Parts: sequence; structure tokens; C-alpha cells
Amino acid sequence: MNDITAQPRSPEGRQLGANGSSDPTLSALAQDERRESPLTHYLQILVRRRWFIVATVLLAITVAVYINATTIRLYRSTGSIEIARETARVIDADDGSAKPAFFSQEFYQTQYGLLKSRALAELVVRKLNLTNNQTFMYGYSGRDPEQRSRALGADQRRSLERAAAGILMANLTIEPTRSSSLVSISFDSPDPELSARIVNTLSESFIEQNLARRFAASSYARKYLEDRIAQTRARLEESERKIVDYARSQRIINLDAPSQREGGGTTASPSLVGSELGALSTALNTAKAERIAAEARYNQARQSGPLAAAEGLSDNTITALRGSRAQLMGEYSKLLARFEPEYPAAQALKRQIDEIDRQLRAQGGNVLASLRSNYEAAAAREAQLQTQVDGLKEGVLDLRSRSIQYNIYQRDADTNRSLYDALLQRYKEIGVAGGVGTNNVSIVDVALPARGPIKPRTTMNLLLATMLGLFLGAALAFIVEQLDQSIMAPDDLEWKLGIPLLGSIPRLPDSENLLDALEDRRTPLAESYLSLFTALRFTTSHGAPRVIFMTSSRAAEGKSTSSVALARNFAQLGKKVLLIDADMRDPSIHHMLKLANSGGLTNVLAGAEDLQRYIQPGPHEKMAVMTAGPIPPNPAELLAGPNLPLAFETLLKTFDHIVIDGPPVLGLADAPLIANYAEATVFVIASKQTRTKVVRVSLRRLADVNARIVGAVLTKFDAKTSGYSYAYSYEYGDRRGRQGKSLASRILRG
Repeated sequence: MNDITAQPRSPEGRQLGANGSSDPTLSALAQDERRESPLTHYLQILVRRRWFIVATVLLAITVAVYINATTIRLYRSTGSIEIARETARVIDADDGSAKPAFFSQEFYQTQYGLLKSRALAELVVRKLNLTNNQTFMYGYSGRDPEQRSRALGADQRRSLERAAAGILMANLTIEPTRSSSLVSISFDSPDPELSARIVNTLSESFIEQNLARRFAASSYARKYLEDRIAQTRARLEESERKIVDYARSQRIINLDAPSQREGGGTTASPSLVGSELGALSTALNTAKAERIAAEARYNQARQSGPLAAAEGLSDNTITALRGSRAQLMGEYSKLLARFEPEYPAAQALKRQIDEIDRQLRAQGGNVLASLRSNYEAAAAREAQLQTQVDGLKEGVLDLRSRSIQYNIYQRDADTNRSLYDALLQRYKEIGVAGGVGTNNVSIVDVALPARGPIKPRTTMNLLLATMLGLFLGAALAFIVEQLDQSIMAPDDLEWKLGIPLLGSIPRLPDSENLLDALEDRRTPLAESYLSLFTALRFTTSHGAPRVIFMTSSRAAEGKSTSSVALARNFAQLGKKVLLIDADMRDPSIHHMLKLANSGGLTNVLAGAEDLQRYIQPGPHEKMAVMTAGPIPPNPAELLAGPNLPLAFETLLKTFDHIVIDGPPVLGLADAPLIANYAEATVFVIASKQTRTKVVRVSLRRLADVNARIVGAVLTKFDAKTSGYSYAYSYEYGDRRGRQGKSLASRILRG
């Protein structure tokens, strides 16, 4: 046994070297493998805990079904109204109600509040007589209506109406349409016809209330204007009376009625003196202008000569004389070209020309005299008018001093008259607008009875329940997975314990016999134990260990089954193998193999010299069995004696391998004593039964005695229920075998 090369392991399951240092290679590989596919790990958890998820989903669906069955069915009817931004007017008149400067969000929020107001709800309750509607009053609670007295007092009726209004408001929904003036009105009730009636009545009542508010506002405005008009009329009459009395006392005579002044008011009528002064002032201005023009024409004629003046140029006589002179000058020039000036014909022409010149000078003097006469006449008229104007100015100034108070009375009368006219016009406009009844709210769509209930939403509730159940079930699965410290699958074993996996053994159904299952080499159980045997062949440098100790944390984890199967594999390969039942407290090998247990390991440890006497033939010709023998009072004392290593040395001379079915580790000293002498210790762990903490404590106890733990075997493993899927299934060969047998049978039958 000095050729044992299997390295010991730490209590935490890490492989230790010769010097006792930690070698984290296997643990790191296991953790890296764990990190390679976290999604796969999570899916495996969900599959492994699928019954938690299924149960949670079924519970959630049951709750949803109960809710759907017990919830009162409500039907929703929806109508729509339009709250226009501007009032639709039949005439261009105002009704006196307050208008916002612009229709802001505040205005619309006010309208929504009015739609949900208690006053409107009570109006609808009274119109539809909802207090006597059993479906409306008691349909929401699902209970039968209580008998109540028919004769109710005013307070009781009022309380009942308030309760009905509260029910209506609780089930009423107002939803404005974004970026529009449309508003949807919805109501839920157990009766679809009732829902439609309530929505339509609510819309009509809202319009009626809106009109009533406007009519009330116009009525108040008319009453207010009537009082103001009466007061203004009295003030206007008083002010006009003062004007007439003052004009009579001061002798102020106005020619015409008061004239309209720009901007609304009136001006006082002109007086007689003022009118005369105005006319003379106009005539004076005209005379002054004429005098200035006549003076200018006279001065120009004097300076440039009457013949060169405008009047001289436009005078017909002067024009004719100038034409005759020009003609005579032409003839005179022709004669001078041929004759001397003393020529008689030339002298006759010269005398005619001189006569025309004399006539021109005489006519020019007449023109200048006419201009001077006109100038003097204009100056005389101007002086006369100026004298008259100066005479009237004193009278006008005196009249103005007496008209100051008159104008004060006149302005007061004008103000009262303007105010009176404006109030009277406003009163007429409000009267016409109030009679027409303007409104900015209209019904767009009337509510129709609903075809189906809106509550309960059966399909949605079931869908939400399923989704919630899946979510809660998955969360519960992860929580249970975190709380579950058992070894579930092969990668759990390597990740949680850090020891190598030698093999995973599928669960053997209770109806199958172990030996029969091992006999058929194509069964999953036989294939898995053959894989375990193959793994053991690589645990030492010289092949499979000669002394293999099979143990576990607790009883019933499959170590006896694994020991029998491993011994059979050795025997089937032609190796002489001895199976020893070392569990002297609860032996089971003789029951499994149906052997006698009159003597065995107990006798050998007690000092028996003939070991062959206690060896029995096994189910295979190369396999022998040593049962536990009689149960001793204290098996630990026998194991601690010197006979155990001596027995191993003697038996190894006859057998190639010894497989020891040992007792469990926890609570007993037997397993550590045997593991100290075994070349290799194989730790058996039952899937889903053994907790990680228990295994770690067991491994630590074995490590304390320098047990050579070569790996672990996961027994009772069910890949389907554990949620793990591997590339190779032990049933692969079995399927091929069954297919081959089926094909052979068909060939034989054919």
C-alpha cells in the first residue's frame, strides 16, 4: 500500500499537494464553468423548481377566476360633448355674462369641475329618479335591497339623493381629448341601458345649467342697467333744465341745436353775436386779401409800366394797337431800305406810327388809373370791415364771460346724455341676447348601451394572473434554490464542494432489481457505474486503486448499491475483487445479495486467522463477498485494533481489488478509521437529499485522518426532474439496442 499516489484533500474539498498547500485548479475550473453560461444556470433552476412555478401560476389563476366570478359586472357607456372656444352667436350682441380674455387651461378645468360637480349629479338623480332605481342604488354592492318605508321625510329624501349623487360621481369619468375642445363622458353601472341614459341626461343637464347661468347673468345685468338708466335720466333732465334757466337769465341766444363733437360729446350752440362776429371776421379776411392783391398789381404796374403789366398785356385795345404798329413798322422798314427817311411815303408811315404810340401811352395811363382805383376801393372796404369787427369784439368778450357757467352746465348735460345713450343701447343689446339664449356647449355623440362589460376584464385578469404567477413562481424558485443547500446535480457538487465528480448514478426505480439492472450492460444504471469504474482507473498512477472505501454522510445515500455495482464491474473485467460490508452497525450487503451473515468482518477484526472461511462467492465468478458478520457491541474498538491493516495485506495477496462498503461518516468513528487505511476513498452523495453543510463536515472529518478522497459519486440523480440536460444520455445505447432488437425481430418474423 506504499504505492498510493492519490492526494489528500482539505476539509473544504480542495485538492492538497504533498506539502499540504491548496491547489484551487479544480475549484476554479468549476467556478469558470459555472460562469460560462449563467442563463443556462437560471433556466435549470426554473426547470428544476417548475412545480413551484406551476403551483404559483395555478394559485394566481384560481384567485383571478374567483375575482372574475365575484366581481359585479359593470357596463360603460360613453358620449362626447364639445365645449367651444367661442360662443356660437345668432346675433352680434352680448348677454352680459363674464367672458374670459382667452380660453386658457383654467377655463377648461373649470368646465371639467362643473361636469363632476355634486349639483349636476343631484340634478341627474332627480331627473331619472335614481333613488328608486334598485339596480343603481344596490347593484354595485351585490346585495339585496333592504325594505324601506315608502313615506320619507324631506331630510331623508335629501340624504338619499346625496347618497345617489355620490354613487353617480364615483362611477363617472370625464376625459378631455388632447389638443381639442371635445370631452368624453363615461359612466359605469350594472345596467348598460342605465349607463347610456345617465350619460345622455348628464350632457343635457350640463347644457341646461350653462344656459341657466347665462340667463341669470343677463337678468342681473338688465336689472342693474334699469336702475342706472333711471338715475342717469334724472340727472340728464336736471342738467338740461339748468342750461335753459341760465341762458334765459343771461340773455344768451343760440342759433342752432348743440352740435356733435368728435369723440362722443356735444359742443354748445353758437350765440347771435358770435355768429355775426364770425361772419364779419370772414369778410374782413377776404377784404384784406383783396386789398393786398390789388395793391400788389398796382405797384407792379407802376414799377414795370402799365403796358408791361398783366392788365396791359391782357387789354384788347392795347393788343390791337400793338398789332397795327407792328404792321406799320414792317412797311416803314421796307421803304427805308430803298428810300431816304424824307421820302413822302416813309414820312406818312412815320406819322401813323407816332400816332399809335401816343394812343398806347394814353391807354396805359387808363390801365394804371384803373389799378389804382381798385386798390383804393379794396383798402376802403378793409378799413370799414375792420371798424365793424372791432366794435363786435367787445360784445363777444362780454358774452364769453357770461357763458362760462353756461358751458359748465352744457358739459354736464353732454356727459349725462352720452352715459344715458350708452346705457340704453347696452340694455337693448342684453335684452335681445338674453332672449336668444347663446350657448358654447353642444352634444357631439350620444351614449349608446354597451355590448359587453368593462369589469371584470376576464381575459386581462387571467393574463395578468398568469404573468404575476410566473413572476412570483420564478422568484419563489430562486429563493428556494438559494435556501436549498442540497446537492442537486453534478455541477452543484463541483461548485459547492470543490471535489471532482467521478460519476452520476441515475435513480433506480423501486420496481427494478439492482442485480437485474446491472446484468443488462445497456441500462442507464449499468452504463453509469461503468463510467464510474472508468474514472477510478485514472485516479492513481497504477490504475484503479486496490483498496476502495465507499462512504457517505448519512445512511441510505446509495453507497451499498455503488459498492456492489463497482465490485461487479471489476469482476466483469476479469479482476478478482472482494466486496467487504464494513457497516457493522447496519449491514445491508447480505440482504442485497441474499447471502448468509453468520460470520464476516466482525470475526476477522476479532482475530480469526482463517480469512477464507468468511469469504462467500458473489454473483460473478471473479467476485467474492465478505459480509459484516454479527453486530459487535462497539465496532469502533474493533476497527481501531491492529487486525484491519493486517487483513487488508492478507486479502490483497489473493484479490486484485477490495471494495469496502463503509458506514456513514457523521456521528460515528468507524468511517474515519477505515478511510485511514484505504488507498482511495469515494464519497457517495444522494441527489436532493444531502445538504452541502453536512457533506462539508463529513469531508472535514475524513481530511482530519488524512483520508485519500479521490472524488465523489452523485447517486439517485434524475436529470429530467433536476432541470439539467447533458449531451450524452445513458439511454443512448439502450435505445439503439432496443431499435436493433426490434429490427431483428421484424427480420425473423419476415
